[in-house]
Amino acid sequence: MAELTLEITGLTHDGRGVGRHEGRAVFVIGAVPGDVVRARESGRRRRLIEACLVDVVRPSPDRATPFCPHYGHCGGCQLQHLSPAAQRHWKQHNLRMNLARHWNVEDIDWPAPVTGPDTGYRRRARFHGQRNRGTALLGFRARSSHAIVDIDSCPLLEAPLNAAWQVRREQLKDTLGRKPQQWTGVAADNGVFWSDEETEQRPFYTLDDLRLHFAPAGFIQANRHINEQMVHQALAWLAPRAGDQVLDLFCGIGNFSLPLARRAGMVTGVEGVAQSVELARFNADANGLKNTRFEIANLFEPPQNQRWSEAPCDLVLLDPGRDGAEAVCRWLKPKPARRVVYVSCNPATFVRDSVHLRDNGWRLLRVQLLDMFQHTLHTEVMALFEPA
Repeated sequence: MAELTLEITGLTHDGRGVGRHEGRAVFVIGAVPGDVVRARESGRRRRLIEACLVDVVRPSPDRATPFCPHYGHCGGCQLQHLSPAAQRHWKQHNLRMNLARHWNVEDIDWPAPVTGPDTGYRRRARFHGQRNRGTALLGFRARSSHAIVDIDSCPLLEAPLNAAWQVRREQLKDTLGRKPQQWTGVAADNGVFWSDEETEQRPFYTLDDLRLHFAPAGFIQANRHINEQMVHQALAWLAPRAGDQVLDLFCGIGNFSLPLARRAGMVTGVEGVAQSVELARFNADANGLKNTRFEIANLFEPPQNQRWSEAPCDLVLLDPGRDGAEAVCRWLKPKPARRVVYVSCNPATFVRDSVHLRDNGWRLLRVQLLDMFQHTLHTEVMALFEPA
């Protein structure tokens, strides 16, 4: 395969550097914008060339030295070789380019990204274990593989979770079988909990002075620092008034619902996971919030056929998973709702859903990057819509 010398001018959504050769885009694994590199072709398509990095001829000022000894083998991080500021820049740039296919992005307000610590930020992680030829391997999955990288400490984890994992590893080494196993560990405000352990304690985290209980194997936002800022920002953008009816869709355990209930007249939370709905109800009662109601419903089905869609609403909060909220966005109209905040962990489904909202009469007013998962490819976004 031919070797090419390229200047890297962009970054793909999956973390490859982008250069050009004879009019074709060249995607180079391991290259970053600003680099001049030598790369070896690994394949050609009609309009692009795929290549592997051979050598960095002139490094970019944004190139960084990876801080983890397992980087490149562990599948958890993909962008440690790019500075955090540049990671945020290119994530926002790529989102902006995708939105530009459907919106005039010059008319959209782009506040500075919400940021937090670059390391030690994850309070939740999924660990894997397997015995291979008599050796116990306990850590995370390898990059693009089901193999397991043996890791006793991860610089992205909160300190209590790292310490608990080191103890847990020692406990598991003698009992680990050949079949892969997995465990979720989470650092709560009252200790570290594991998904496969029985305990009389109920883990919780605090948000302002609210206490939110959760299931160790259930979903909570992994980055507590960004979560707090995100909730505060969502409330500021929605600006609920005392008599407002708020609809919180994909509400989980009440991460947004409970803070909203302190400012609004009534909050209706809807979620498809029964355990989360039970916890949301428990959390509302435990925090003395009587102006809430929570329902179990499949939010991927047409809302017109579901009871919750008949509830009055002035404001809407959407916080779906990676699949987005297509059915809801096809249905949601500006009247009676006057404002929508959409929190997304998948830019592709967010852009798709934004088009449905546009077609229903909404205007995309503001978009903000939430740097929830530093050093990874994941992009978290919050957006504000108002009637066009």
